[in-house]
Amino acid sequence: MARLSSGCELSTESLIRSASAGELHAVAPIWRQGVRIVRCLPTAPALVLGSRQTDDIVDRSALEREGLVMFRRRSGGGAVLVDASHSVWIDIEIGVEDPRYCAEPMSMMAEVGRWWMKALAALNCCPPDIWQFEGAMECDAGGDVICFAGRAHGELMVGESKLVGLSQRRTRDGARVQGQLHFGDPTDVMLAVLAEHRAHVRRPALLPWSSWGIIDSDLLAALTTAAA
Repeated sequence: MARLSSGCELSTESLIRSASAGELHAVAPIWRQGVRIVRCLPTAPALVLGSRQTDDIVDRSALEREGLVMFRRRSGGGAVLVDASHSVWIDIEIGVEDPRYCAEPMSMMAEVGRWWMKALAALNCCPPDIWQFEGAMECDAGGDVICFAGRAHGELMVGESKLVGLSQRRTRDGARVQGQLHFGDPTDVMLAVLAEHRAHVRRPALLPWSSWGIIDSDLLAALTTAAA
């Protein structure tokens, strides 16, 4: 635990959860008095829709052919593909009673994005042209449907492509900011299961497979240190 200059302690803990994507998204409540950083390991690949997306955007027969199940998360934004063999999914919970909690949602997104940036830098895994997006959500190039094709305040970018996607759910207990980065491009699989054809979709930025080992073993600890 880190200690503030006022004498109070900042409580930060980390853990790993392994379950279906639906169960991982349904976890509640948030720890009100601290920050919890959770590595989420879905037991099977899944397509996860944003809270405001309707089921009719997905071709059910194509979903079955790809061997995917579909779930819905409680946070907003576009659809994501969660696959523990190709991406890293981290939930960061910030309790409403913790001094790191931001009452303004965009400020909370920006702060968590900075924690991600610090953690990647500490692991020497920051691409040279990484930057943090600020401003209103942009949904051109397919971002209205696919999360990584758009951009939102606080997310990390490489050039014009998203490296770390973030979505936020807020309750009376605090905020849960879900983050993901990719080593393998999920775009083709996602386009295959969408009911509406998309001629042009912005693809995500990828970390090289050579950095998988250090991200897999050390990112959780690096994020815990960055948030402390």
